[in-house]
Amino acid sequence: MFRKVIPKFSQVAIKAQRAPKNFSLQYFSTSPDEFIPQPPTEVTKELVQGIHNTTKFFVENGLTKQKLDDIAKAAGDETTLTTRWQKMMEAYLGTQVHVLVALGYQGSEQGLQTYNQQLAVYMHNADPSTQEEMRVSSRDLWRTVLSTAFNVSLDDISNAEMDLVKARETMHKVSQKMQSPQVLESIAEKCGKIPSTGNAGMDMAMKHQVVQEALVHDVYLSGNPSLVEECGFGTGEKAYVFMQCVMAEHQTDPLVAQYVGTGMMRVLQSAGIDLSQLEAAANDMRNA
Repeated sequence: MFRKVIPKFSQVAIKAQRAPKNFSLQYFSTSPDEFIPQPPTEVTKELVQGIHNTTKFFVENGLTKQKLDDIAKAAGDETTLTTRWQKMMEAYLGTQVHVLVALGYQGSEQGLQTYNQQLAVYMHNADPSTQEEMRVSSRDLWRTVLSTAFNVSLDDISNAEMDLVKARETMHKVSQKMQSPQVLESIAEKCGKIPSTGNAGMDMAMKHQVVQEALVHDVYLSGNPSLVEECGFGTGEKAYVFMQCVMAEHQTDPLVAQYVGTGMMRVLQSAGIDLSQLEAAANDMRNA
């Protein structure tokens, strides 16, 4: 049976490949004005879980995995850690946006922001059991991304878990070091030497780069012992990854959020970044 069907299908495929140049796929083209996609007005448990599962599928199997695998080739090189972290975030967030577009959200950071706002409302109103289920789902997705991009086993990431009390103590140490005079003065000095480009978005992006480098190398990895070692994560790049997992795990805790928020506020102020102009700068970057 199959021997009779396959040749016929092959002939059709060959004819399609040899279609004339003016061939038009009429049934696959529509006027762009006929339909305007709309995102959901609110999210549900099924929708959130579907987004997590679809994103994780691409992370484990699709182009996203290829990108993360490529990033992992330089795993262990602390001099490129910040750049590789940024590439990882670009791949991860880009995949999220790709999934959200299929649900009617804008294919931009605005679409991602809309979804995150809806997710926050949903999580606030959900029962404790559902909140925990969604938290674990999001955590596992994030761990998969980090494990792939930095060549760290999921078992090692799991073994680095901290309870809330210990996580609060750790984030308090992080916040204190972020606000140390040495770190703030170094950031202010480096950002002060950045020449203006005339574009607020570009100027802010360069300052953010300085901030990110300072957080990685001056806050987390420098010192003897380093902050990550002092907090029990070990040394080097893997220790930094473990700490980021803990921060993500407990980021919704009010005290953890306060510690991190206070530290970041001081750091951004030292960098000369006006928080009231963040949105305007983001718009400049989008329009550049």
